[in-house]
Amino acid sequence: MWLFVVGFVVHLIFFVSVFDIYFKTPLSHGMTPQVHGREPAAQRLVLLVADGLRADSFYDFPNETTKAPFLRSIIEKDGTWGVSHTRVPTESRPGHVAIIAGIFEDPSAIAKGWKENPVEFDSVFNESRHTWCWGSPDILPMFASGSERGHIETFMYEAVEEDFASDDASRLDTWVFDHVVSFFEKAKGDKKLKERLLQDRIVFFLHLLGIDTNGHAHKPYSKEYQNNIAVVDKGVERVVKVFEEFYNDKKTAYIFTSDHGMTDWGSHGAGDPSETETPIVAWGAGVAKPKHPSQFKEKMMYDARVEKWGLTHVRRHDLHQADIAPLMSSIIGIPIPVNSMGLLHIEYLGTADEYKADALYANARQMLAQYQRKRAQKEEEIMPIFYWPNLNLSPDRELEILAKIRNYLKEANYEDANMESLFLISLTQQGMDYYHNYDRLSLSIHIALGFMGWIFLMICHLLRDHSAVLRMAGGTIEGRRVWRSSVLMGLVLVVWAVTNLTKLIGQQNPWQHYLYLMTPIGLWTLVHQSCAPLRVTWLLVSSFNMVWEVAIRILFIIIGIEILVMAFFVRPFLSVGLICIGLWPVIMYSMQGVVEKSMRLVWIGASILLASFTYMPVVGKEPFYPMVEVAGLLAFSLGGVGIYWCGGEGGLPRHISSVVYVQGLMVVGSVYLVHTTAYSIKQKEGLPPLNQLAAWCVLALAFLLPLLGSRNVMGRLLSVTASLLCPFLLLSIRHEGFFYIALTIAMFLWLILEFYLAGENVQIAMLKFATWGKEGCEGGERVLEWSDVRRAYFFLFFIILAFFGTGNLASINSFDPSFVYCFVTVFSPFVMGGLLLFKIIIPFLLVTCFFHAICTIIKVPTRALFYVFLVMSDFMALHFFFLIRTEGSWLEIGTSLSHYIISMATTLFLILLLFIAKFLTNICLRKPAKEGEFVLPQVSVGRPHRD
Repeated sequence: MWLFVVGFVVHLIFFVSVFDIYFKTPLSHGMTPQVHGREPAAQRLVLLVADGLRADSFYDFPNETTKAPFLRSIIEKDGTWGVSHTRVPTESRPGHVAIIAGIFEDPSAIAKGWKENPVEFDSVFNESRHTWCWGSPDILPMFASGSERGHIETFMYEAVEEDFASDDASRLDTWVFDHVVSFFEKAKGDKKLKERLLQDRIVFFLHLLGIDTNGHAHKPYSKEYQNNIAVVDKGVERVVKVFEEFYNDKKTAYIFTSDHGMTDWGSHGAGDPSETETPIVAWGAGVAKPKHPSQFKEKMMYDARVEKWGLTHVRRHDLHQADIAPLMSSIIGIPIPVNSMGLLHIEYLGTADEYKADALYANARQMLAQYQRKRAQKEEEIMPIFYWPNLNLSPDRELEILAKIRNYLKEANYEDANMESLFLISLTQQGMDYYHNYDRLSLSIHIALGFMGWIFLMICHLLRDHSAVLRMAGGTIEGRRVWRSSVLMGLVLVVWAVTNLTKLIGQQNPWQHYLYLMTPIGLWTLVHQSCAPLRVTWLLVSSFNMVWEVAIRILFIIIGIEILVMAFFVRPFLSVGLICIGLWPVIMYSMQGVVEKSMRLVWIGASILLASFTYMPVVGKEPFYPMVEVAGLLAFSLGGVGIYWCGGEGGLPRHISSVVYVQGLMVVGSVYLVHTTAYSIKQKEGLPPLNQLAAWCVLALAFLLPLLGSRNVMGRLLSVTASLLCPFLLLSIRHEGFFYIALTIAMFLWLILEFYLAGENVQIAMLKFATWGKEGCEGGERVLEWSDVRRAYFFLFFIILAFFGTGNLASINSFDPSFVYCFVTVFSPFVMGGLLLFKIIIPFLLVTCFFHAICTIIKVPTRALFYVFLVMSDFMALHFFFLIRTEGSWLEIGTSLSHYIISMATTLFLILLLFIAKFLTNICLRKPAKEGEFVLPQVSVGRPHRD
């Protein structure tokens, strides 16, 4: 048990480490705000964010018609336009933080549901004199909270209004426009409010959630989504008219954009261009007028879509989402948020060259202040002997470049001043990356060594406690040779520990660094204390001339793991592994006659059936509930066949609990819930309360009913399979149910095959009456053999297949509420995220239950085989750790991080799921029947298995 606990803690440390090493917050504090000293180009700014609006949906111009005629006329006559490129994850909170604060969200915000501020940051709203906001309760509070001056006011509708099953979510946007209009009507008769509205440096923020909600519910190409664009366009025209009539001074600037896009199937969160490309249109005071591309020296950002959009005659200016924050600050003359990483695009400014140069210079000074703060922090934290400064931007060079820019400004050489400012910004960005990633190499090496230490510790433990190595060696080892290697290793560990402790004690390091730097030393110390079995194994292998045989076996294991690694990139690679697994009994046992021909053919058919799912479209692109209903009814029919097979001609035997009948009715009830819920939502009648209550009851019963079953192996597995199927169907939208059925069939066949191979003269009737036993049937432990390594690999393979069988990385990273419509339709990130996570875990739990059953049949401790699984899964995770990228596109960076996180999270979950599987299969709340029980025959330790 201590090894399980240590393993869980170690994997948790490795899992969290990737965020500190590659994805930690870039925020610093203590910088002085920077602002240009010119008269602001605008007195106020109106920011309109259409949540979930794709660039191509907005700019599309089919048959020279548009859903947004007002904003289209702005692009062609009054403003500047382009595409705003977002970062992964393409979610609402990170997008809004990038737009308003100019930073890329701290990943710890995910643990708070993207609602609260895990790290305080500056924003355009903070720097403004006053800000008024209208919109969603999920977005506005995070910018209003922490406002010391209380100058940010919010007006929000109720959270229950964000219902994905509503008839038309555009009413959310209409609510915003109506309340803005009524607000200014009220201001005409409110003297104090009017005085505040007539001040300078004020911001109005309109968050428009309707497009995103309609996109999730009806998809981006639906009439609801397209009509919502028209609603937003009319609403924008309406409020612009209100602003111009109220102020009538031509001093208002407007920016219209989106926080993220959306895939064709209505999800977002990943890095597809449809998710990362959003529109931006700016107009009004201080904003440049539209210009023809021929008026610029550099070539315009051009692709085939520009012609499709009918905008080849208007210059396009693309930017990154974080670049919007310094643009807004520069227009209304407020300091750029001190934490902003955005670059001011002066081509959006319709001001004098002097104004543009001063604004860009302020942007450069703001970025330099962050760099100087990061450098000062590192100088304070690190001992001089371990400190290596950034030589590309030393203090002397900073002063030199700043003096150059000031001279250019004095000489009215604005073009050169802009070039130097951009050069300084580039150097500060490189310098901030340098100090931000200062400890990355050291920490990465230690985590990699920690992985290797844990893998070797597992191997030593398996060789010592679960193998025949020490017995075959006769209990004797060459003590002196082992002692010499241990002394050398001990000296290395002492030097390593002293060096790390010196760095940790003498420097101001976060407490996490103590874990990252000392955990590998602790693991290798444990390896040092228990490495004798490794030495003995090498002596035995070399003395029996088995080096090449062992090397070939290890090579096949590595090839098998690499197939799984490639499956993370290309799903069909799983089919290669499934074909090999399907042919395994044919190649290994066809001549021995151990496995019947019919069983071999059925196994091959099951493997081919599972392989076919890797070529099917990713689930989530288009819901089709009839497939879910057919899958449920098919599962019900196959369950009846399974009961008949277990009971033979006598029907339901006593060792199969009657609870299975109740679970069969639950499967039919789940099909009915899916059908009626889908119909109700299609008719835009929302989620029926009775259906919602029934769905939650089914979810609760899924873990209770198996405990009322018998201790019979096949009966309990049948019960667990039926129980897990019910919530899985309620969370399905397409062919996931068929995948669950195929996976279940494969698991039962795997169980039967392993039973055939577990002993001499076994008959299938023995399996029908086998029980778990009072102690979970782990008595009579035997040593591990090469066949057990194959079983552990099968377990790892089926776990990865369960994860990617119906989807790929992008579909799992994306948010699509249609999966949880049977349970909840009102936006709730924790509940929806938890349900989606539960759906992913269900196939994991199914495979783990069968894995535990197989360990019971072959009389090997589940924990021993699980340790073999951990060695292989950690080898795979180490592979992904080395593949983590910090350069390239954000899709590539995000994908590489996701691969590692998924592999580590899978291991962590499985450590817990193993205990849940034992709970579901071993625990019985009713008194077990004595009749018909059969205990599996003991497999002797010395007799080799048929593998």
